[in-house]
Order: sequence, then structure tokens, then C-alpha cells
Amino acid sequence: MRKLISWLGMVSGLVLVLIMALMCAEVFCRYVLNRPILGTVEISSYLLVLFVFSGTSYTQSIDGHIKIDLFTRRLPEKWQRILRVVAYALTLPVFVLITRQTSIAFWKSWQMREVRWGALPLPIYPIKCVVAVGSLLLCCQFVINILDELKHQPETPGKDT
Repeated sequence: MRKLISWLGMVSGLVLVLIMALMCAEVFCRYVLNRPILGTVEISSYLLVLFVFSGTSYTQSIDGHIKIDLFTRRLPEKWQRILRVVAYALTLPVFVLITRQTSIAFWKSWQMREVRWGALPLPIYPIKCVVAVGSLLLCCQFVINILDELKHQPETPGKDT
């Protein structure tokens, strides 16, 4: 699971590069060639969702999400671990619910073959699947974090095991 999450972190970085390349190409084509690229807004919005939801579990695995530790950093390490476990345990059910709801939304979208209308009509269900899978992987990462904290062996940031 850790290797999959790490691999998705790299995918997320590549998608970000792709978004930047698409935006640069759009600006060049629009203002230099006077020929904008059809569907740039639609494609970039899909890529943005892919970027975010392929990277959230990786960011969690390297402890990269924003946190405020003004008070907790002054506590003994044991209490910091306890509070991290409590935080993960409270966050996990929220993301289980998000995963459930986004999976239902994906399934309904897939059944009706939902399409986003615009300059370039694109199906919506693949991107809803990305949201559901990304949320599921984040749940898995929370479970890994809880187990690591309980074993008193927090994963080293950037460590790929």
C-alpha cells in the first residue's frame, strides 16, 4: 500500500507539470497564434482534480499537510503520539463517509454516463472515480498512520517501505 501511495505521489507531481505545460501552451496559442486550444478549461479542471486526489494520501504519508502544533509540540512525545492517534481516529470516519458518498456519486454518474457540457464535452464519471479512489487511499493512509503511531514507529517522512 505504501508503494502505491508513493507512486501516486509521483503521478500527482507529473500531473502538475502537465497542467503547467497545458496552461503555457494555451497562453502561447491564444496570444501568439491567435488560436486557443479547444477545451483547455475542461481538461485543466479534470487534471486539477487528478492532481489533488492522487496526491493527498502521499502528502499524508510524508506528514506534509498543514498542522498547527503551537501547543502540542511542548508536550512530551508520548502525549503527542496519543493526540495524533486521536486526530487520525477522528478524521478517519469523516473520510470514510466522504469515500462512501463519492463512490455513490461515481456509480450514479457512470450509470447515466454523465457528461460535462462545454467547449469540449467530457464524461464526468472518470473524475468522480478519481475522487472516490483518492479518498479511499487517504483512509488507508490514516489507518497506516494510526498503526504506526500505536507501534510507536511513526513512518519517517519520505521513507518508502
